[in-house]
Amino acid sequence: MTFMQQKGHLKRKWLWNIIFGLVIINCLTLAFLAKQSFSLKEASEAAAFVNGNDNVVATVGDTTITRKALLQELEKMYGHEVSRSLVNQEVVRQMAKKYKITVSDEAVEREWNMIKTMYTRSPMLQTSSEEAVKQQIKSSLLLEELLVKDVTIPEEEMESYYEQNKETFALDEAFHLSHIVVETKKEAEAVIKDLKGGSSFSSLAMEVSTDELTANQGGDLGFLSAKTEMYPSAYLEEAQGMKNASWSDAISVDGHYVVLYLHEKVEGVTYSYKEVKDQIRRQLALEHMEGTADPSIFWEEVGVEWNQTSAQ
Repeated sequence: MTFMQQKGHLKRKWLWNIIFGLVIINCLTLAFLAKQSFSLKEASEAAAFVNGNDNVVATVGDTTITRKALLQELEKMYGHEVSRSLVNQEVVRQMAKKYKITVSDEAVEREWNMIKTMYTRSPMLQTSSEEAVKQQIKSSLLLEELLVKDVTIPEEEMESYYEQNKETFALDEAFHLSHIVVETKKEAEAVIKDLKGGSSFSSLAMEVSTDELTANQGGDLGFLSAKTEMYPSAYLEEAQGMKNASWSDAISVDGHYVVLYLHEKVEGVTYSYKEVKDQIRRQLALEHMEGTADPSIFWEEVGVEWNQTSAQ
């Protein structure tokens, strides 16, 4: 990997770290944001739900732990991060509107495909909705655009970068697979019979799969591609002929029998210069940046004012 490729990789990693950090906070606030317009009646009912005597999370001997106590503790632990995240999301939104900055759905989709094929088994991706992750991707791309809005990169420099690093703008064909590993063909056929009868693949994996590494995850392997060396090539060969949301026949692999489940296939693609031109421009511009890459640098311009009781 060349020095320029390494720098490009670090920039992408930086973006993904921002996205993952925002996603986990977003999960804590999504329900609230979806219901911003509470009526007085709904607010009263919500308060009663939290404060109700019967709303007990757990009992330890003679001591009860209530939902109110839980929420108060969560606020102590994460209140600062959540409030700061909400402020920064709004700052990015207002700044993007002010400078008429947008990012395309195609750009968001490219990042989403890259992230999910590399980090499928991340707990944050497993517990977050696709919509929530894409929203954070969009916010992060808007932030990048804001940070480099006054930077000009010569066309020939961007074209040269693309030609030298074309492989970094390629997405390998990948298959999101789960598997159930058993000892005999008869056991594998019994698994298939249960699946046809309506049983859940993940539940069966937890119940009968002999692969201790994945059984507790419902047999989930994440996305596999031709570069994946951890699992047999027979998995990809079988997946090639499968449809999304379907399972395979019994496959003999290394003295065991396997049943595969294909969640999703992502087609391989090499993006054209035109498709990734804006990404390259941002990437090269960010490499020349000094200082923080945090939305807080725009707080004064937007006019952020914190309540004295709120931590900044």
